[in-house]
Amino acid sequence: SNNRVAAQFRCASRLSRPTHGNDNMTKKAVSSLGRSISSACGAHHPRSGRVFARALPGPRTVDQTPRGPFPARCFATAPGESSLKHTPYGEQGSGFYTDATRGCFDVIARLRPQVLQAIEESLAHRAAAGDFTSPFRIMDLGTADAGTSMPLVRECIKLVRATKGFADVPVEVIYEDQPGNDWVSVFARTQGTVPTPNVPAEANGLSDLGNVFVLASGTSFYNACCAPGSVDVAFCATAFHWLTSQPTVIPDALHSACSEDPATLKAFRAQAEADWRKILTARAAELKPGARLVVANFAKDENGYFLGYSSRTESMHHNFARIWQGLVTPAEFAATNFPNQYRSLEEVTAPFGSGSFAGLKLVQAENAIVACPYLDGYLADPSKRTASEQAAHYVPTTRTWSNSTFLAGLDAARPDEEKRALVDELFSQYAAHVAKDPSKHGMDYVHSYLVLEKE
Repeated sequence: SNNRVAAQFRCASRLSRPTHGNDNMTKKAVSSLGRSISSACGAHHPRSGRVFARALPGPRTVDQTPRGPFPARCFATAPGESSLKHTPYGEQGSGFYTDATRGCFDVIARLRPQVLQAIEESLAHRAAAGDFTSPFRIMDLGTADAGTSMPLVRECIKLVRATKGFADVPVEVIYEDQPGNDWVSVFARTQGTVPTPNVPAEANGLSDLGNVFVLASGTSFYNACCAPGSVDVAFCATAFHWLTSQPTVIPDALHSACSEDPATLKAFRAQAEADWRKILTARAAELKPGARLVVANFAKDENGYFLGYSSRTESMHHNFARIWQGLVTPAEFAATNFPNQYRSLEEVTAPFGSGSFAGLKLVQAENAIVACPYLDGYLADPSKRTASEQAAHYVPTTRTWSNSTFLAGLDAARPDEEKRALVDELFSQYAAHVAKDPSKHGMDYVHSYLVLEKE
């Protein structure tokens, strides 16, 4: 659920350097990709005027061919946070994020055992206290359009229902995201008017489960989103890396994970540390005693790997930087910075060095990589798609969270149409590069996985 080097771009020494050769046939094959993926993936229903995602047979096979262009949208910003930090990409109400972000299903599946254990622990605490009637509250922080977490949320609700004494307890599911989130898609998915991969069509989102209440919070996760001591289980997948603001201009990269500048690294680490403590303090206030928070945090691991860069891939972020530098002015290039920090395991566990922080104790912490399903599918059967088709299949998942950062870096004097065209061209050129050898490109997910418990 839940967006943002030097006159000459410098790859980190351990990264493979992107090639600059031209392949005219490949570029021709994918030259329109940037334009094609700048439009919505939904199908228009002629009678209702609504937009519906088009589900195809088989697991996670929703049509993600966008159509458009997308209309201009205005987004609110949470108080105390930078504007245009991350705005949703895709047509409002189409459920584009989930349809183009297959890898997040796998990241959340990696959280499944810890979240289900958290449900069991919370139910045990409630049973011991004799509380079999008050609503059981689950919170999904940084939900985006609620689609990628829905299979897990459904499983959580079923576990509550199957536990002795809790068959009839009301369940509240609180979806949290920024004020400018695509809330139309959240409700469309939870009510089933937009189908969700890995959820039976007849389920209508969460509607079939009964006695389930869907609520939304547009309060930033840097603040408390629920009443004190009211949340039974909370989880967050791939959202807490967004910082409240960009602490400094990155002189040698677009993302702090790629920077080699000591001052930049120090500034981002300090901002990330302060923001992480804010997040933890807010969650500690919301959770009931004994309740757990389960987190998948984007990380830079002990091998230097991070989102889109692993032992089997070129670096996505370095490729973005190389291409973007050739398209925009030096000032615009310098202004394009992702307000992110892919925290190391040491960074996320640091507040618990003395045993607990803000009433939270650390139960579990580890790094893990979840493989990119787009790359896995290609490697399993390269004959399934041509090189250009594989690029068109993969590249949209890199745009769902990055599009607004590139737009925000462009000169305000440029017309909006020109801005969109430049970002389209960025993704067209990236697709052309991917198509030269799709086996080297994927968005492997590098995370730290944490389980925290309220004392």
